Order: sequence, then C-alpha cells, then structure tokens
Amino acid sequence: MKSRMKSRLERLRDTAEVCGLRLFEWRPGDGVTRYRFFSGRGSAGSYFSDTGYFTALGLKEAEVWLNGWSQGLSGRP
Repeated sequence: MKSRMKSRLERLRDTAEVCGLRLFEWRPGDGVTRYRFFSGRGSAGSYFSDTGYFTALGLKEAEVWLNGWSQGLSGRP
C-alpha cells in the first residue's frame, strides 16, 4: 500500500509541535489565511486566546518564520 505525502500544512503542524509550539488558523474571508503560533504550554486555547509569538499572513510566511524559529532553537547559523 502506497503511503500519501503529508500536505504543507500537516508538515507545518508537525514542525511546530516538535518546536514546542501550537498552531492555530483563521480564515476571515479575505483570501488570506492567518497562522498564529503560541507556546505549547497551557490550555488548548484558540486563535484568539493569549498573545501569540507570531501571526503569519499565508502558509509561505508561516513556513519561513517557523524555519527561523527552529534554527534558533538548534543554535544553527
């Protein structure tokens, strides 16, 4: 049986989890999905709870930000 490849969003969620972050999405209807990153500690929450670390406008921006965050955690240049 052939396994399916993970979507970009699934990979983003997995990476966020490995980095100790929670990821929430919001689609306000203007064509741009917002992705907000929160500390992995605490209650389940939602997009509108707490103060997030960063809100990305679109999946590409979220991927770029999370890549930088993960490199900072590992101490890589």
